[in-house]
Amino acid sequence: MCGRFSRTSPAEAIVEQFSVTSIADVDLRPRYNLCPREMVACIAQHGGERRLGALRWGLPPRGAINVRSEGAGRRFLDAFRRRRCLIVADGFFEWRTEGALKVPHFFRLKSRGPFAFAALWERSRDVDTTPGAAILTCPPNEIVAAVHDRMPVVLTGDACTQWLEAHEPDLVRLADLLRPFPADQMESYPVSPFVNSAHNDSPECIRPAGGALRLVPGVTSPRS
Repeated sequence: MCGRFSRTSPAEAIVEQFSVTSIADVDLRPRYNLCPREMVACIAQHGGERRLGALRWGLPPRGAINVRSEGAGRRFLDAFRRRRCLIVADGFFEWRTEGALKVPHFFRLKSRGPFAFAALWERSRDVDTTPGAAILTCPPNEIVAAVHDRMPVVLTGDACTQWLEAHEPDLVRLADLLRPFPADQMESYPVSPFVNSAHNDSPECIRPAGGALRLVPGVTSPRS
């Protein structure tokens, strides 16, 4: 699953990376520890317009923050057909159990650039409540598997366009996007328990704790 993530890339990089054509009311200040039920930056397609705005992290009506990709097309068929979106991020956290401790680890692209989580959004029954979104998850790649048995569906480049723009005849092809992101394009390292508190939101959340951790051969240490 994915229960915390970061989004620190500048607005200009996000707009360029995802070919955003319009921006709604959204706070794009750097966030190092985004938590469930907070407002997150999302991108949705409206006709020929690609709009960047804010949704609450948690899918109505029960506030699910993650949805298993394997069953999303059946369990949330209407949203899968009509309400797909991208949640903007540049890193995410998972926790590994080590004895009595749960050690947080930070995952990001080696490029350090922004990426997107494949997500679904839904309106609330309360018309005055902001619509919410949930991140799709899939089996882990080699680097995440050393820490957790699931990972968020990470999309970049053309995969983002396919996820947003697919029409009814193309929905079967979307399943090809819901797969583990290549491990050789990612890096990971343990971070301080400082990130465990939802009240903490600073660069300390993503700072390496006690040096880098190599999880799979060929995965490089985080750069200073």
